[in-house]
Amino acid sequence: MQVSDLIKKHLKDIRVNDIQLSRTGMFTLYAIDVSSFNRLLNEFTAILATNGQTSAKLYVPRSIQGIKDTDKIAFVKRVDLEIPEDRITVALKDVGLDITDVIRLKAKERNTPTQTIKVTFADAQNRNTFVQTGLQVDLMHFVAEVAKHNSKSVQCYVCLKYHDVAKYCKTKQQTCARCGDNYQVDKCKGTADTWKCCKCKGIHLATSNECPIYKEQEKRMLRAIQQYRTSSSQPTATPYNISSFADFPMLSSN
Repeated sequence: MQVSDLIKKHLKDIRVNDIQLSRTGMFTLYAIDVSSFNRLLNEFTAILATNGQTSAKLYVPRSIQGIKDTDKIAFVKRVDLEIPEDRITVALKDVGLDITDVIRLKAKERNTPTQTIKVTFADAQNRNTFVQTGLQVDLMHFVAEVAKHNSKSVQCYVCLKYHDVAKYCKTKQQTCARCGDNYQVDKCKGTADTWKCCKCKGIHLATSNECPIYKEQEKRMLRAIQQYRTSSSQPTATPYNISSFADFPMLSSN
């Protein structure tokens, strides 16, 4: 039975606008809305299994998976270097939070520990609870903040196209970011007034953030973030500050 037939038979109300088959035998299903996407992800594997396709697996596109993963991450800044990760892990588990990883970020230049802690949770709900309450280690309190989504599209530095990476790029010839010809940009003799973007033909570098193609890709990424981020991924209130007299006023002596 064809994939399209299975969808029509078992998932009649979902909306799919295209199904493509690659040379390696992988199907790509293009859902029109988030509801259809989620139903395919949650229900279609079982449907395939009951129809003899027990080895079939569904994968979420990397861009969408990245959005969902970001909703599980929070950062805590200005955490003393003397406080180890395992101590933070214990503090989080003691208050019932379900975490998967706690790491202290390192400076890129010297690879030395910084005062920023990255915490990854099992889901967005645990992350949001943490952002509301902050990190409490003994008598020390630290404010937590959510991880920000990256709205920049991946651009291949070989062909300069978006949603492509050099490792898997099928183009063997380098494209110049200045003029669009087939050579390295450092070999280009063109001046700024002769630059020609290989994507939109505008007078700018193909890597420019001012390129209308780049701006359109950025808008698409922002729409995807709004669509596919966890519905409860945004904290609904400002977290309390245990050191603030406004949040925790002094008790009357009477």
